Amino acid sequence: MSPDEFQQAWHAETSKTRITVNADLLKKEVQRSQRDFRTAILIRDYREVGVALVMLPVWVIMGYALSLPWTWYLVMIGIVWGIVFILVDRKRHKHTLPGPEEPLLNSANESLAQVEHQIWLLRNVVWWYLLPYAIPMFVFFVHACKSIGLSWPAALVAASFPSLFVVLLYAFLYVLNQREVRKRLEPRRVELLALIASLNDETTDENSDYPILTGTARGKLISPRNLIIRTLIGLILLAVGVGGIIVLANLDDGYPKLAPFTDVSWKDDSPLIEIDGQWLALYGIDGIAAKDIVDFCKRTYKDKWQKRFAEDLVEVMTKMGHAPGDTVKLEVLSVTPPVGKVTKEVPMTAANRNAVRKKAEKRALSAEQLDAWKKNNERESNEPNIPLSELVPTLRKEHKLVGFAARVMVDGKIVESAADG
Repeated sequence: MSPDEFQQAWHAETSKTRITVNADLLKKEVQRSQRDFRTAILIRDYREVGVALVMLPVWVIMGYALSLPWTWYLVMIGIVWGIVFILVDRKRHKHTLPGPEEPLLNSANESLAQVEHQIWLLRNVVWWYLLPYAIPMFVFFVHACKSIGLSWPAALVAASFPSLFVVLLYAFLYVLNQREVRKRLEPRRVELLALIASLNDETTDENSDYPILTGTARGKLISPRNLIIRTLIGLILLAVGVGGIIVLANLDDGYPKLAPFTDVSWKDDSPLIEIDGQWLALYGIDGIAAKDIVDFCKRTYKDKWQKRFAEDLVEVMTKMGHAPGDTVKLEVLSVTPPVGKVTKEVPMTAANRNAVRKKAEKRALSAEQLDAWKKNNERESNEPNIPLSELVPTLRKEHKLVGFAARVMVDGKIVESAADG
């Protein structure tokens, strides 16, 4: 063998050894990167499902506490859909981690499948994640505007303002997701494709550079800074949205605080009203049956239906599509002689409404005092009965009396007596 042949053989053996070492190291780095990527996706999915599970009871509590219409609860369909989609998607695309003896090509193909699926999810995030929330929210906005007496065109215009807020929020989330695809997932995919191509060609270039797969690239799978910014912006927008709903729910909504009566009481679910000091059974207001108004209040305001009927009659009738004027026609029946069903034309005044509110507050205070008295009475009744023969000596000593006597009479008969001293 000539010296040139010896030299060529030496270089060939050295090159093969170097290739084997580089391939082993690259396989370990690719598998480590694959585990980190899978962990990051797992944490993200668990966070999304956890937040959604918390939002379900919060949504119910908000709807009940603020007496929001039934369309508010449609958003819960979108929340449940998001939870189910993520869980089913994870089950259908359950990737297994390759073992240490797994060929590098298999690890690269498995990583590529994960990355391409995540790219598909983020590029289609509008359809499977954002839209199921946006559609029921838009329906709620339109229904809420329509329920305050607006026509359909006016309700659509009014609903466009809060809908614009939702659109801007979702547009921001969409841009963030596409940036994640462009900055992190696509470069990772390109490196995996290059690695797979080189492995399929059964050639390995020792100078090949895979900074993302080997962990030498700047940045992480999910940027902590971007995650913090995203979380803070999401919390701010959520606080603004929820705060706005709560503030709007507690505003007067521009409805005049007027009433045609000075007090309201109830016989079962039928209202009795006071006008000029006379109590009357109410059958209807401006041709609308009192029963229909009561049923609407029950559906809309839940446990606050009596309060809304008595104190917010203008708002109630406006939302029913029958806004009252300065005067209303009341169909009433006198509950005291002379009994007769009549129609009264009565003015709607702020003084009447203030009288209703003050009397309701007075009754509420009286009810609280009565409850306090009952609790105190129950507590005293639960105390053990002490015979007079034991109680009299104790009281005499406590008050330092020379002598003390007592007796208990029931229906004129002495049932117990005692004396001491």
